[in-house]
Amino acid sequence: MKFITKLWKRSKKSFATTIPHIVLLDIDEKKDHSVEWEYNKEINRWTISIKEKKE
Repeated sequence: MKFITKLWKRSKKSFATTIPHIVLLDIDEKKDHSVEWEYNKEINRWTISIKEKKE
């Protein structure tokens, strides 16, 4: 699957984007999560992981 999302400026060097709802279907909305961004030079791609925050 491929999704295109909007990017908007938050401050001088910061931007924001949305995460498509389908990506979030399996998370427990009652718990806090963080989004981990990782760049892989070998494949020249960014990936994201949704991680449940540990208390």
